Amino acid sequence: MSNIERRIAEVLLNGSFEIKVRNSGVFRFSPSYRFETHNHKEIEINYVRSGHCVIGVEGQFVPLREGDCIILYKGVPHWFLVDTNANCCLTQLEFYVNMPESIKEKLIFLRAGAKYHKLSECGNIELLMENLCRVFRSIKTEDEKKAQLDLGFFQLFIELSSKIEKKLELEQRGKTGKMDGIIQYINENYDGEINVEDLAARFGLSSRYVRKCFVEEIGISCQQYITTLRIGKAKELLWFSSRSVTEIAMCSGFNSSQYFCRVFQKYTEMTPVEYRNLWRGSKAQEYCVVDK
Repeated sequence: MSNIERRIAEVLLNGSFEIKVRNSGVFRFSPSYRFETHNHKEIEINYVRSGHCVIGVEGQFVPLREGDCIILYKGVPHWFLVDTNANCCLTQLEFYVNMPESIKEKLIFLRAGAKYHKLSECGNIELLMENLCRVFRSIKTEDEKKAQLDLGFFQLFIELSSKIEKKLELEQRGKTGKMDGIIQYINENYDGEINVEDLAARFGLSSRYVRKCFVEEIGISCQQYITTLRIGKAKELLWFSSRSVTEIAMCSGFNSSQYFCRVFQKYTEMTPVEYRNLWRGSKAQEYCVVDK
């Protein structure tokens, strides 16, 4: 038995820790769904079961595809936006955890400092999350449920810590993926004139190579990603500002209000004005299905 396994066994036996689940389950979101900026008192973990989405974390845009996982630590403001072309399904866990320092030192997932971690190829993590969701929603005695949840969470913490350590090691070696610079540039300039050919020239690559890598690493086309960000920005401005539709079109990266209205209606099935009126009414919500 390793030192960390021995220490975890001791903690489980003496009960010198606390884990409380606030929310768990599988959630399905419609195309272009947007959840505005918020934060939690708990840690939130999202695994993408299908589809694509973007998480905004303090000014950074983090694209996620099927198989990706993101950890959002407590108190970190973030928002959520679904791809314009398809539904998105997430396995989600929100929980509070209090651990002895001796455990935090061994498991990087529990250490303070990071605002979030994005991880890829997280099939093992999703299985552990699904099991925790199932136990949390099961009809069992509280003692049975607590015992299974405690064991399951420690397994999850160990797996997450291992993935984070490998990711940080790759980052230190400079092997963080070919698309990082392009993604960052799009995130900072999507509201201006931008296309694949210009991106390829800027980064010294062929446009064919950029298209291929974008689909392989992000899961959607470059133009689809840009459109998703632009629609998300337009929704934010329609909801929170009194700017005209023409002004919002320009601020969101569309070259005319007519084109903006056409694209917006295609992906949301309502006009910009209808969307604004919806959010000003008493039924300000978008569609989400929870799988129990």
